[in-house]
Amino acid sequence: MIISPIAGSQNGAEALAETLRNPMRKYPDRSDARFEDHLILPSVAPGFQIDASSSVFTIGSCFARNVEEALIERGVSVPTASFSAAQDKIPGRPNRVLNQYNPGTMLQCVENVFGKKIEGGIYDAGRDKLKKQYVDSLLSTGGAPTSLNRVNERRAEIDQLYTDGLAASETVVITLGLIESWLDLEAGIYLNEMPPAKLVRSNASQFEFRRLGVSECERLVSAMVELLNRDKRRNIVLTVSPVPLQVTFAGGDATTANGFSKAVLRVVAETVSNNFDMVDYFPSYEAVTTSGFRSFGEDNVHVRPATVQRVVNHMVDQYLEGAA
Repeated sequence: MIISPIAGSQNGAEALAETLRNPMRKYPDRSDARFEDHLILPSVAPGFQIDASSSVFTIGSCFARNVEEALIERGVSVPTASFSAAQDKIPGRPNRVLNQYNPGTMLQCVENVFGKKIEGGIYDAGRDKLKKQYVDSLLSTGGAPTSLNRVNERRAEIDQLYTDGLAASETVVITLGLIESWLDLEAGIYLNEMPPAKLVRSNASQFEFRRLGVSECERLVSAMVELLNRDKRRNIVLTVSPVPLQVTFAGGDATTANGFSKAVLRVVAETVSNNFDMVDYFPSYEAVTTSGFRSFGEDNVHVRPATVQRVVNHMVDQYLEGAA
């Protein structure tokens, strides 16, 4: 059998020589400098630096909020950190409503800035016939309903935040969360949260659950990178959130579903970072998970604050100009 070379392969002698020159080629034992208090902090070779006087825009899951806090502590301007929807009685941080979990909704947020207005995703909560309230499934509200006026007002606020924030930012940090997503087929959009259950049951042809695959995720993330660089060059730090999905709609055990979800996103992050010279991958997922359940709280979902701070500070130390 003759085996032909394929893209991505390397001459054996060259591969051996590069490996011998790589001081990080061995998985770190407990005497390694990368091992720190039951946590492995992988080495990083940044392709760019973040100016401390510049602005950094964050997109993605709840881990993006942790990145904001670390950057602000170093004096970096982070437009998303000042946003608040506290008046909407949404649990969590004041800007939790900005959390975006799957690549489809992240892309839609960016498309809104560059001329493709995303419509739909607003549904009758069906809880009070006398005083109608609505849920916005494009945002992270935990299903919290509010008036239609407030839904539209909040969307306008977030659209303006993205427009102004991206215009001011030279760097974007994107944290990929999960691949399980809901789609509104009539509106032609990805949803950030499942629509009201009653609506899903009564409109079977309108809503679809989809577990995104590698090719679809890669297409969505690549399109987002291209859009973010349409008007000017923006450097991008791409990460995968270590926070597991809390509930799976794909059947089977949530533990297994989460493993598949993170594997897909990790492959996509690697591929996209290799395809675009302005994109770096930062291994926050690897760093947090190396210490197992020491990194997580009692629910095995939320990362302990001390772990989050150490890992995010490791990222900032590598990327912030003059920090090292």
